[in-house]
Amino acid sequence: MKKIISLSAAVCMLAVAMFGLVGCTQPTDAYDFTVGVIAGSHIDAFSLGRQGFETRLTELMTNAGYTVQFLYENAGGQPALGSTIASNFAARQVDMLFSMGTGVSQAALPIATAAEIPLVYGIITDPVGANLVTDASTGSSSALPMDTQISLLEELLGAPLSADNRVAFLYTMDEANSVASLARLRAAAPENTIVDFGIPRYELGQLTQQFINIVADPTIRAIYVPQDNQLVEPPAVQMIQNLNRMQSPEHRLPIVAADLPLVELGTLASFSVDFADNGAAAADIAFDILVNGVWPDTFFVHTAETLRLYVNLSEAEAIGFDLPAELVARADQTF
Repeated sequence: MKKIISLSAAVCMLAVAMFGLVGCTQPTDAYDFTVGVIAGSHIDAFSLGRQGFETRLTELMTNAGYTVQFLYENAGGQPALGSTIASNFAARQVDMLFSMGTGVSQAALPIATAAEIPLVYGIITDPVGANLVTDASTGSSSALPMDTQISLLEELLGAPLSADNRVAFLYTMDEANSVASLARLRAAAPENTIVDFGIPRYELGQLTQQFINIVADPTIRAIYVPQDNQLVEPPAVQMIQNLNRMQSPEHRLPIVAADLPLVELGTLASFSVDFADNGAAAADIAFDILVNGVWPDTFFVHTAETLRLYVNLSEAEAIGFDLPAELVARADQTF
């Protein structure tokens, strides 16, 4: 499935060889494959996923004797912009689209389908619920095994979840990933121990009221933040951290995140998917489709063996929380 190097590319390479010219950009046809990469927003998870995807696919292509280039655009939290980006990539006749995030993947799918371009996605919690498992789209899910999340919460709290030992689920109500995560976490936890505290999209100011509501419930002993595209933005994480620290010492709660990068930004702990690894898993799928013509039977789901444990020792000290020594000893990374 190799492409023929165009005349303009040949002229460019000859000019470089003869005269040492720089700034001569090879066109798309100079590569065997071109992949259009679309990120849903500017968050660390997508940056890591993109890095893992591009590094792994480049490695696979190089080992097989092919070349690949990546065209990258970010929808900046506006899924509708994903349609425009996908259309632009389709017009450039890319060989594949790689999208990160549920909304932007849903927006890109009709474009990819109409253009007969395979769409591979990554860092999506519920591809099935988002209707992204189709004849034209597949990829790597970042869905967490929720029993691991319950175990982490109970280890931090030193007791099983119960009517007097509950968790506040802080999320964006119209974020598909978060809604799916809420349902899955509730299914794994004892009944009525996961209490939802949602805010609308673009309404971070409502976090203040939700913290008032959380503190008012004496049965709430911890806060859980899912893979939520709004709440994983650094300003939102900083606001959550500040609101927690502003409480009186007895009301400061351990905050567990489903997103590893949030631990460095200020949450207490996370036992979650390595997003670079998630991107690499999507690259394996992409390579099979592009080079081998093999479409996977199902999308790839990470298992507990691929999870990483991050712990923020500084945050524990700031909120006066005693971390279990065994938990700290098991951490893959501490801050």
